[in-house]
Amino acid sequence: MLKKRLSRLWLGLVLALVALSPLGGVSRQPSTIAHAHAPARVHSQSGGVTAFDLIIAMNTLRASYGLPLLIEDPIINAVAQATAEIMAANNMSWHIGDVRGRIQAAGYGGGAQVWATENFAVGSSFGLDEIMLAWSDPSHMIPAVNPAYCHIGAGVAKAANGQTYYVLQAAYTSAKACGEYKPVDGSGTQPGGSINPPGGVTGVSQIIIPVQIATPDADGKIFHEVKAGQSFWSIAVAYKITINDLEIWNNISRAIGLQIGQKLFIPGSNTQGYSTPTPVGMIQVATPDADGRIVHSVQAYNTLITIADAYKVKVDTILANNGLQLDWPLSIGQQLIIDRGNFTPSPTPRPLTPIEMLTPESDGNYYHTVSSGETISWISAYYGVGMGELMIWNGLSSSSIIIPGQKLLLQVTPPATETPVPPPATSTRLPTATLAPSPTPESPTALAPSPTAARVEALAASPFAGEQGIATLIWFVILAAGGLVVAGIFMRRRS
Repeated sequence: MLKKRLSRLWLGLVLALVALSPLGGVSRQPSTIAHAHAPARVHSQSGGVTAFDLIIAMNTLRASYGLPLLIEDPIINAVAQATAEIMAANNMSWHIGDVRGRIQAAGYGGGAQVWATENFAVGSSFGLDEIMLAWSDPSHMIPAVNPAYCHIGAGVAKAANGQTYYVLQAAYTSAKACGEYKPVDGSGTQPGGSINPPGGVTGVSQIIIPVQIATPDADGKIFHEVKAGQSFWSIAVAYKITINDLEIWNNISRAIGLQIGQKLFIPGSNTQGYSTPTPVGMIQVATPDADGRIVHSVQAYNTLITIADAYKVKVDTILANNGLQLDWPLSIGQQLIIDRGNFTPSPTPRPLTPIEMLTPESDGNYYHTVSSGETISWISAYYGVGMGELMIWNGLSSSSIIIPGQKLLLQVTPPATETPVPPPATSTRLPTATLAPSPTPESPTALAPSPTAARVEALAASPFAGEQGIATLIWFVILAAGGLVVAGIFMRRRS
């Protein structure tokens, strides 16, 4: 009876050992966590005008008046975007009010008195030209024509009813104005205030209404009748001509202004003596120089996307060639390197590996000097060698202790260092790696006696070594105990 019980107990232990044996050979790999970043909010609408487009368009107008470009300010951007979102959420048809107070409360100006102005427009599926048309009256042209303003920001948001709100804000402080403030005659707009409510100014409604293009007459000529709120710029944009064309062909000056009902002749491709300008948004592609280098001069309405499309290159290529970032605005006249031509950059040498940085000592061998906090497993991983091999080379065991300043033998052969300068460097003959035991360097007296090589390899490969070995041992004990319980129950039933 006792013999049968012992046999069953032995069988249970064997089965537990078999169940545990695969665990010892499974190497635990470091887990990789994929961080899912929420997509950054882009202030643009699908297929529509972005906040950046509004800033570019207003700076284009400002440059045409000979004024320095407004600097995009992150605080004003944030306030403009928040304004657009609030107006969209509430389907508003007029300004929130106190624009300079809201900008100053957000931190702009550093405590100085703030002056600001705000434009907004609302519509659906309209282009940049139509938005700028809504802002072509004197009250909304303040950011483009007033020298005092220094900074600009914009925001775009879409309402639940499908309408898109476009907000542009410009500001300066009493401590620093970029020029002399020029009030808008008859506009009633004070420096830093919002546009006056309806009834204060007669101008173009901020609800976008597309400009009506006149049809040619019987002779094929086009005459445009000026409507309320229209300006030289909005008419020129609508017909894809320049303000200078309107002045020359109608013998008028932009300094005088237009009258409601006034008829303007619009020159076209069939007009004798008129050369059709480059359409708005089109790119005049530059030709390569003698070295194949292509440089593009930024013009009005040029964007990184349209420039890249014209030259059939990626936007990232333009950014890399010019040291730019995607959110940096372009300026008229800016020179962009599209193609570097025959320029060949010098190859950047790759960093040396830890083994390549080794220098042989006087005996021709390579050593690693132990630093504080280093372990045998860390050193083996650092040089890409097996921990068992490192222990064999230095006569160490799993219970050995290494101390700072101790030298560990490395039986490795560093590869020849590559050099980018031709001709290739001749590799120096170095010691050949071997796994055969070599003379063991002196070890501290605190080290335990060195076991044989076979014993060290067995310890290093044992499934019970290290943290994984402890886990394996715990599982073994649990399963063995379970096996004994099952065996006891089985024997009790037999008896």
